[in-house]
Parts: sequence; structure tokens; C-alpha cells
Amino acid sequence: MKKKLLAIAVAGAFAAPTVAMAEWSLSGSVSQGITVTGSNVTLGGGSGSLSMSGSADLGNGVSGSAGFSVTGGGTGASIGLAGDFGSVTLSDAGVSWSGSGLLGTNATISTDGAASSVGVSLSHNIAGLTVGVGYNTSGGAVTASASGNAGDVGLSLSYAGGATTVSASLLGLSISASEGGASSISWSSDLGGGMSFGASYSTADSTIAGTLSYSF
Repeated sequence: MKKKLLAIAVAGAFAAPTVAMAEWSLSGSVSQGITVTGSNVTLGGGSGSLSMSGSADLGNGVSGSAGFSVTGGGTGASIGLAGDFGSVTLSDAGVSWSGSGLLGTNATISTDGAASSVGVSLSHNIAGLTVGVGYNTSGGAVTASASGNAGDVGLSLSYAGGATTVSASLLGLSISASEGGASSISWSSDLGGGMSFGASYSTADSTIAGTLSYSF
């Protein structure tokens, strides 16, 4: 009788639902830059960040997540749940929900307790060209975009609130121009070992900037 009860207990233990242990990861970055505007050279504007995030399978198709970050602007924390119902996140900025529905439509709802916003967007890939359109009650702006790649060359066209921007990229070099606004040229390269370097030029104030970054 005792052997039967022991066998039943062992079988029940293996059949019971389990919750996976949370997997945590630590990441961060440090950067330092130099800016040249006319004859003025500025060294500084460095920044740094450190963040820790974790997730766990809670069972029944539901997963939980949590995160904490420290930046030059302060600290932040968030917790969230995700499943067939979409994803719900509680953070310093408030509460937000996001999910997808019919024909790939994506929806978001967020509030900080004082103001709320609702956004709807739709994106599809047509013959290698990604086309999207969206609307958000915050500001009431309609957005539209189209982008594609042909080998190492990328092209994109975007519209947001009456402003149109055209961008082209090739081997880390990106050129962007806005209707009635400034143009910019930027370049970035991965140096390996977590190091990267980026440089940019803006016609708005004829500024050249370079940034060396390390991330882990």
C-alpha cells in the first residue's frame, strides 16, 4: 500500500504544472562624443546606462517580465504580462496595453493618470516593400511610411503630421532630408568587442559630431 501511494505521489509531482524560473540579463553602455560647430569644438556630452531585465513563463501561454534601468536622467522600472490578450506594462510612465488584431492591425492604449492616448497602425510587406500607416490620438497625427532594401542599399519615405522625410542608406552611411527642413548625413561602424563609432553632419547648424560607444 505504501509503495502504491509513493508511486501515485511521484506521478502527481511530474504531472503538476510548473512555472519556469526567471531568466535575468544585465546590459549597459557608455559613450563619449565630440562636437564641432564652426570654430567651436566641444568635448563631452557623454552618457551611460545600466539596465537589468528578466522574464519567466507563467504557464497557460502567459509570460511575465520586469526591468530596472539607471541612466543619466534618473532611474526607471517596469513590470508586464503578455499572452493571447496582448501585453500590459506598468512603468514610471503609466499603464499601457498593446496587441494585434484583424489583418495585422496593431493597437496601443496608454495613460499616465492625467492623459490617455489610443493608437492604431497597420503594416504589410508587399514584394519586399514594407508599407505602413498609423494614427494616434496624442497630437492627432497621421503617419505613413514605405521602405525597402536592395542588397546593401536601403530607401525609405515617411510622412508624419504634414512633414515628409526621405532617407537612403548604404554600408553604414545614411542620408536623410525633410521637406522644408534640414538634411543630415550619418555614418556608423561596429569596431568589435562591444565598441562602435558614429559620426554625423547636420545642415541645420552646420554641426559635425562624433561618438565612441561601448556596450555590453
